Amino acid sequence: MTATFTRQQFDEACREFIHAHQSISSESSAYEDRLSGWSWKEHHTLPGFGYMHRIITLNWRHPASVESSLEIEDSLDVVDDGTTASHGSPDSLTCHQYVVLSATFRVPAFYFSIHGSSGSPLQLVDIMKTSLLRKDVCEGTVATTFAVSHPATNFPLLSQGEHPTLGTPCWYFHPCETASAVHEILKESEESGGRALRWMEAWFTVLSTAVAT
Repeated sequence: MTATFTRQQFDEACREFIHAHQSISSESSAYEDRLSGWSWKEHHTLPGFGYMHRIITLNWRHPASVESSLEIEDSLDVVDDGTTASHGSPDSLTCHQYVVLSATFRVPAFYFSIHGSSGSPLQLVDIMKTSLLRKDVCEGTVATTFAVSHPATNFPLLSQGEHPTLGTPCWYFHPCETASAVHEILKESEESGGRALRWMEAWFTVLSTAVAT
């Protein structure tokens, strides 16, 4: 099974995945819920730059569950200029999630943005206090206003950048180790199904180690 995707292979894999996970039953697990609700979006003018997209609602976690494991650099002064949502707000949070093709690593990459009811985007320090990420994903990390990194790794765990197709600001998980992680899962898998579908499902398994919803 290929470890990377061409653009055409990525498009076909996404469409097959969406078709296979169209519905959610009342008995679905949290993992199965994560596989459903996606749709395919094409670029409005340029063919061949499509991506998967879905919108979910998030909740706030208790701040103490994050503050104990996330170290914010003391040299950073975070200024509230009124353009970002406050974590003290009781309003619900809207999360746009995207699965796009990484042009560099030729694998799927997870992008997202989170907004309050006013439409203002959350700062990173507040994103870490939502229900999107697993509580232990930030253990041993250092955060700036634009990235979360493990000191022993070469690439940030979570970074800010432009959506590859839309050009809008998003957060994303660095895809550098994706191919090898998926390959390890597929070596142990004996499930039936198309190769592309199994690859995408294995990729979501890898993603679930960091993303809780």
